[in-house]
Amino acid sequence: MIGKDLIREEIAPLDIDSRGNSAINKMMELNLSALPVVENKIFKGIITELSLKDMAFPEESIRSLQLEKPLVVANEGDHFLEIVHKMKKYGTGLLPIVGENGVYIGTIHQNSLLKYIADINAFKDPGGIIVLEMNSSDYSLVEISQIIEAEGARVLATYVEVNPESRRLTLTIKVNKLEIETILLAFGRYEYEIKASFRREDETEYLQERYDSLMNYLNI
Repeated sequence: MIGKDLIREEIAPLDIDSRGNSAINKMMELNLSALPVVENKIFKGIITELSLKDMAFPEESIRSLQLEKPLVVANEGDHFLEIVHKMKKYGTGLLPIVGENGVYIGTIHQNSLLKYIADINAFKDPGGIIVLEMNSSDYSLVEISQIIEAEGARVLATYVEVNPESRRLTLTIKVNKLEIETILLAFGRYEYEIKASFRREDETEYLQERYDSLMNYLNI
């Protein structure tokens, strides 16, 4: 899971020329206390409920208000755990995704993380991670588990993502071994496409650190 997959589409940005009262209404509708602001698709900053309530003439444009510049933004290719790390480090529950030349792409809300965390709870345990990509029609967890078990390991957890346009499937597998070279070779023999793998102790510690950040951030 990466940044672009966590975007909350309903959090549409405010245009810089939006009226204060309509901005307040939008926040109330979404139950948010802040929203991103754009001008000609370029991200300009964050406007807060507090600054809107301080407007003397709320029917006027928000252009004159001082926007908050977030200390950090996300890239659409940032891994889920890297996004958690950024939110935890900078104490924010709203993280804009900004592309090249400052183009606004979308916003991630902490609730998106809550929705995703239930699927990755087992990934906190030590072990190797293998990411496979395949056609949906080729997916067989039974065969994949048998390949892993034949190499003296077992599956701790899996997470499946399907691209609705291409119907290609990405399978993330957590196994109970850090040394996964023989498993990767076995998948190669069976002509599986290996998209990524994490096998060294330092990489496991990297994932563990970001998982711990998530647990602390969500008070779990």
